[in-house]
Amino acid sequence: MGFRQRPGLRRAMSAGFKERSERMRKNEVRPFREEVRRFYVGSGPEALPLGMGGAAIGSAADLDTYRRFQATLEAAYAGGIRYFDTSRQYGGSEFRLGRFLRTIDRSTVFVATKAPIPTPLTPEEAALHVRQCLYNSLERLGLETIDLFQVHDVTTLDQVLAPGGALETLIEAREAGRIRYIGLGTRWHDLLETAAAHGAFDTILTFVDYTLINQSAARLIEFAAGRGVGVLHGSPLAFGVLTGEDPRTNPHLAGEYRRYVALAAKIYDFCQERGLPLLALAQQYPLRNPHISLSLTGPGSPEELRATLEACRREIPPQVWQELSRRTGIPLPPGLSEQGDRGAGQEGEQA
Repeated sequence: MGFRQRPGLRRAMSAGFKERSERMRKNEVRPFREEVRRFYVGSGPEALPLGMGGAAIGSAADLDTYRRFQATLEAAYAGGIRYFDTSRQYGGSEFRLGRFLRTIDRSTVFVATKAPIPTPLTPEEAALHVRQCLYNSLERLGLETIDLFQVHDVTTLDQVLAPGGALETLIEAREAGRIRYIGLGTRWHDLLETAAAHGAFDTILTFVDYTLINQSAARLIEFAAGRGVGVLHGSPLAFGVLTGEDPRTNPHLAGEYRRYVALAAKIYDFCQERGLPLLALAQQYPLRNPHISLSLTGPGSPEELRATLEACRREIPPQVWQELSRRTGIPLPPGLSEQGDRGAGQEGEQA
């Protein structure tokens, strides 16, 4: 999953950047990195590059839980969130988001969804599968156009990039106006690197790998942003490690994250000494990286949503970040290490 720049990628980078620029000029479409700023939380220097992920609201639910999920979407919109991300893989998430979208002005929000590709499919079968997934997503969401459609959780791009494969179908859909942007979301950094250099992909989505306890995607993020590709990051709380509980006694940690307990405990103790909520540090860490176009977080209740917005807006002086880095070895994000304290919000990225 680690980032490595492969031989021959420099030529692909140059060609990909040129292809993307020419396509944007021809179609008069703004690059994703510019367009997404219209959907930040708030405006001006204090705008938050924050969106809502839809995994939590897709869980199986009784009537009371379903109402809580709908109330969460309503609270997100009322709180200023205008970017909503979902997936075919998130249970009932597309249906629930679709019901909510029918109650608001469509032009005020950016809607992104995703679809996986089963590994056994041939490129031609993958193309048909993606076409059907796109049709189904449009139906569930109640939309004529999806702003961003992403290939999701694949472990290979063979079915995507091959002639007659899934990418050709998505390009056709983009040209027909069914989608506006094409993206790739996966844990595999080498696949995201390939997509960033390709030219047809507008975005990449990495998750869990740019947090207080794991910055393995840092070079990938910088690489993609340098190519003009939009960078989305999900799961800033590392699947529950950084919510604010003492990680040494948190019974819900998945196996992969148990190896980060020692570092997470240092961060937790630092926050306790300082009287700072760990949630604020964890949510703001990716927000302070100017190479990240938007950070996604996934509240499952209005209370979690309000706590998230409060955490993102909490003032944390630059010296606190610097002390945290000295005590734990966590690298400062470029937004702090190179540009000083810009606040959690940022008016725009350096493309």
